[in-house]
Amino acid sequence: MSAGAIFAIVLASLIFLFLLTLVLLMPRKAYFTALFSGAYISLFKLISMKLRKENVYEIVNAYITSKKSHLGITLYDMEIVSTSGGHPTKIVEGLVAAQSAKLPIDFAFAKAVDIAGMDILAVVRECVNPKLIELPLITGVAQDNKELHVKVSLTLKTNISNFLRGVTDETISARAVEAVVTKVANTEKAMQILSKPQLIDKAIFDAGIDEDSKYELVSADVIHVDLGTDRNLILEKDQIEKNRILAANQLEHRRLTALAAEQEMKIKTEEMRAKVIESEAEVPKAVVEAIKEGKIKNVVDYYKLQNLQADTEMRRHLIGKSSKSENQ
Repeated sequence: MSAGAIFAIVLASLIFLFLLTLVLLMPRKAYFTALFSGAYISLFKLISMKLRKENVYEIVNAYITSKKSHLGITLYDMEIVSTSGGHPTKIVEGLVAAQSAKLPIDFAFAKAVDIAGMDILAVVRECVNPKLIELPLITGVAQDNKELHVKVSLTLKTNISNFLRGVTDETISARAVEAVVTKVANTEKAMQILSKPQLIDKAIFDAGIDEDSKYELVSADVIHVDLGTDRNLILEKDQIEKNRILAANQLEHRRLTALAAEQEMKIKTEEMRAKVIESEAEVPKAVVEAIKEGKIKNVVDYYKLQNLQADTEMRRHLIGKSSKSENQ
C-alpha cells in the first residue's frame, strides 16, 4: 500500500472521529431549535457551553425569546446570568412583560433583582397592579382618655428607581401604625376623629411613610373607626377601689388599736387586782398591830367593821340592779 493511500486512510479516520465527537458532544435539540427560530448559534459555541456545564437549553430558549422580542440581549449576557446563579428565562419573561406595560426596566435591573432572589415578573406585576396592604387593628388614646380603634388599608406602587435599596412594605406598615397612634394621641377629643376620619389619611401622608422605600404610597384609606373604652371610667373605678381598700385598712387599724387598748386595760386591771390581793394579805397583820396598839379593842370589833362594809357594798349592788331594770 502506498504512502498516499495510508495518508488518506488516516485522514479519513481523523475526520470520522472528529465528526463523531461533534455528533456526540453537540446539543442537537438546542442547535436545531435555535436554527429554525431565527436565532442562529454556532455549533462550536453550543459545544463550548455544554463543556462548561452551563444550562444550554435554558440559555438558548431565553435567547430565542429575547431575539423575537427585540430586547437586545446578547448570548454572552445570558451566559453571565446563568453562571451567576440566575435564571435567564425568568429575566427575559419579566423584561417582555415590562416592555408590554411600557415600564422603564432594563436588563441590568432585571438581572440584579433575579440574582437577589426575587421574581422579576412579580415585580413587574406589582408595578402594573398596586399592592394592597390591610394593617392590623390600631388602638390609640386621645387626650380626653378615650380609646379609638382604627382600621386602615394602604395602596402601594413599586418604586423602580429605589426598589433594590429601599425599605420594605413591613417598614412602611410600621410607620403607618406609628403615624395613626401619634395623630390620635395629639387629638384633643376622640370625637374629632370619629367625625372626620380623613384626618387619619392626611396624617399618614404627612408622615412620609414611603420615604427611602421600594414602594410609593398611592392612597391610605380608613376602613372604619370605632370608639373604644373610656379610660376616665376605668380611672374612676380604680380610684373608688383604692379608696375602699384605704377605708378598710383604716377601719382594721382602728379595730386593732381598740383591741390593743382593751388588752392593755385588762393587763392593768389584773395588775391592780394583784395589788389589792397583796394589800388584803397585809390586813391581818395590820389588825394585829392595831389591837396591840389599842386602836381596835378586840377582834369582834374588826369583824363588825367588815360586815358593815360588805352590807354597804351589797346595798349599792342592789340599788344599781334596780336602776337598770327601771331604765329597761
